Amino acid sequence: MTGFIGKRLLMLIPTLLGVSIVVFLMLKIVPGDPVNSILPPDATETERAAIRTQMGLDKPIVMQYLLWLGGVLQGQLGDSVVRRLPVADLLLPALGNTILLTCAAAVFSFLISMVIGVFTAYYPKSKLASIFNGLSLAGIGMPNFWAALILIGIFSVMFGWFPSSGMKSVDGGGARDLVLHLVLPTIAAALASLGVMTRMIRSTVSGLLKQDFVFTLQAKGCSSFTILRHVLRNGMPAILNVAGLQFGYLIASSVLVETVFSWPGVGQVIYQAISQRDFPVVQAGVLIIAVMFVLINLVVDSVHAAMDPRVRQS
Repeated sequence: MTGFIGKRLLMLIPTLLGVSIVVFLMLKIVPGDPVNSILPPDATETERAAIRTQMGLDKPIVMQYLLWLGGVLQGQLGDSVVRRLPVADLLLPALGNTILLTCAAAVFSFLISMVIGVFTAYYPKSKLASIFNGLSLAGIGMPNFWAALILIGIFSVMFGWFPSSGMKSVDGGGARDLVLHLVLPTIAAALASLGVMTRMIRSTVSGLLKQDFVFTLQAKGCSSFTILRHVLRNGMPAILNVAGLQFGYLIASSVLVETVFSWPGVGQVIYQAISQRDFPVVQAGVLIIAVMFVLINLVVDSVHAAMDPRVRQS
C-alpha cells in the first residue's frame, strides 16, 4: 500500500506542474492589463512602465512563470493588485467557506443518491422509479447557476423559507441561521452530482443483483436487508470512486453557485478578481482549486486501493 501511494505521489509532480503552467498561461491570453486596475486612465506611459517593472511584467514570460512558481513553492501567492493585500489573506478564509459548502453538497448528494439509486435498482419498473430517473437526467443537464436562480425564485421569493444570499444574517445569527443560508446553495451545487451518482448507483446495484451470490443468498433464505448489505459491500469501491470524483467536481463547479448566492467562498473571490483584472488572485484561486481536485483524486485512489487489492497490483 505504501508503494502504491508513493507512485501516486510521484505522478502528482508532473500533473501539478502542468496545472501551474496552464493556470499561468491562461491569464496571459485573457484580454486586459492589470496595470489599468492600479493606475487611473490619465496615467502617463512612464508611470505605467514603472508599475510594470515593479510587478515584473517587463520580464520574458518564461522568467515571469519561474518567479511566480518559485514564490508559490515558498508559500508566497503574491499580492492583490486591487486590494493591496496578500493573496493568502483573501483566499484562506474563503477556502474554509468553500470547503463547508462542498462538504454539505457532497454529503447531501451521496445520501440522497444512495436511497434513490438503490430504490430504482430494486423497483426499476415502478412509476416512482421513472420519476426519479427523469429527475436525475434533469439534474445532470441543468446548469447549477440556473438551478440556483430557480431555487431562489421559489423558496426565497415566493415562499420566503430560506435566505437568498450570504452566509449569515445581518444580526450575526447562529448555527440555525448558518444552516438556513446553506440549504439552497447546497442543493444547487449538488444537483448535477446527485444525478450522476443516482444513475451510477442504480447501474451498479442492478448489475450486482443479477450475480450468482445474490441467488445463493436468496436460496439460503437470507433477508432482504442482508442481501442489500452484501450487494452494497461489493459495489462500494466503485461507488466511492465516483463519489470522490464528484467531490472534486463540486469544488471546481462552486464558482457560479457561490456567485449567485453571494456565498463568501473562493469562487466568489475569483469571480470578483476576474471582473477587476486582479490576476494574482485569480491565478492563486484557480491553482488552489486545481490542487485540491488532484489531492482528492489521490485520496480516492488510495481508498479504492485499500478496499480492492487488484487496484494496488495494477
